[in-house]
Amino acid sequence: MTSPRIYHVGIVVDALEPAMEQFAAAAGVTWGRVQRFAAGFGTPSGPRTFDQAFVLSLEGPPYIELLVRVPDSVWERTGLHHLGMWSDDVPGESAGLEEGGCPWEAALLDAEGRRAGGCYHVLPGLGARVELVSRAASAPRLERYLAGGDYR
Repeated sequence: MTSPRIYHVGIVVDALEPAMEQFAAAAGVTWGRVQRFAAGFGTPSGPRTFDQAFVLSLEGPPYIELLVRVPDSVWERTGLHHLGMWSDDVPGESAGLEEGGCPWEAALLDAEGRRAGGCYHVLPGLGARVELVSRAASAPRLERYLAGGDYR
């Protein structure tokens, strides 16, 4: 059986611990290790570095990803943020989404400056996004994380 393309749902919250407790009580999920680090992203206005804090449920797919709100960023508003989707061709799929009217907001870039993963595209009129995630780069990180390690 192949893994599903949509593998996580991202929700932006003001604080991780209270949200983790609420989801644990309401949905019966348990959590991996909270991750905190600075990450560099390309944006339409140029490169930016954001302090990130997130956690993933250990149950899934789809996994629940809670991300701490970051003012003046793609993670500025709380609530449902994105559907995380595996991609075997982030640059190609990103271009296709743009051509289809879904602009990109932020992405991890490769050495050539191409969108390589963590690539957020706005779904106009819905207040939500899709995140294209490189299966080759991130599937091993997810496996390590689910086994009790860090995502990075």
